[in-house]
Amino acid sequence: MKILVLVKETFDTETKIVLENSKKINNEGIKYIINPYDEFAIEEALRIREKFGGEVVIYSVGRRESEVTLRNGLALGADKAKLIVSEKIDSITVSKLLAENITKEEFEIILSGWIAIDDNNAQVPARLSQLLDIPLVNVVTKIDFSDDKIICHREGDNTVEIIKVSPPAMIAVQRGINEPRYPTVKNILQAKKKQIDLIISENNEDINRINITYQLPEVKKAGLIIDGSKPEKAVNILIQKLKEAKVL
Repeated sequence: MKILVLVKETFDTETKIVLENSKKINNEGIKYIINPYDEFAIEEALRIREKFGGEVVIYSVGRRESEVTLRNGLALGADKAKLIVSEKIDSITVSKLLAENITKEEFEIILSGWIAIDDNNAQVPARLSQLLDIPLVNVVTKIDFSDDKIICHREGDNTVEIIKVSPPAMIAVQRGINEPRYPTVKNILQAKKKQIDLIISENNEDINRINITYQLPEVKKAGLIIDGSKPEKAVNILIQKLKEAKVL
């Protein structure tokens, strides 16, 4: 069984983001990690391989330096990785670049996290499944196999949905589907020798003309604390402040 895993490189949650004048992110000093939701997808792929055999291949779109981050995925146990080098990483471009390359593969399952922690966009799994014309099951918390079907469990409000699809299929997983393993020393050493194919994207301009810029949120004003020891006076102050803010 061949399992593809989509991985996005994201900022470490403790990283301090600094913007340049061009409203682009300054990469100096930033620590990058594998999107935590994609780590659940890697772990699930490894468990499926351990049960049924086969190969786990990581796919990613991003900067060339992402190769360092993808080594962490190989250290977890993936067999190899493919990095599509692209300066543009909006959902439309990423989905099209992935589709162009994945159509050359024979696979049973594509796994990914259902969302990325940096942009909370959650568009790539759906866009990619449409481009590849394969079924998508989103926010999955359990995967089983029976009679050549992939059985996916999704948690709803006080319910559990059970959806059966035929491979090949796109499955986006949710937190709680498993507990990702830690890389062993042996796997870390082996990861240095594993294959990462660099695919240079030369037609970004033809794919998409979206330009992404960033801005920091406005600094919140300090809250007002009103002395409540004299309720009548406190109410009058509150009403006055609400009128000044044009709430009343």
